[in-house]
Amino acid sequence: MAKLVIEKAIDEVIRDAYVKFHEQFGAAADKIVASPDLSTRFADQVNARLSADEQMDVETVNRRIINLRRLGQAKGGLPRLERNYSGRETQPQRAVKPR
Repeated sequence: MAKLVIEKAIDEVIRDAYVKFHEQFGAAADKIVASPDLSTRFADQVNARLSADEQMDVETVNRRIINLRRLGQAKGGLPRLERNYSGRETQPQRAVKPR
């Protein structure tokens, strides 16, 4: 039971870091995972919010961010971010309300 609570708390940290990271760098989850530089920066931001015994390596953070993206906002995953329609890049973050 305690492990599940910790996992949910870590997911919340990742969701919050994702929104703030998107505001800074304009990068969606797939772009974060695909870029070694962005992955490292994102993992550093996540780990800065976690205690020493909860720290994760870059690969673990990447796996969790992709799992949260697949889960979807309505089920507790990453929030949907608006995209511009001139390509796959996203516009500055504005969370979309779940349907």
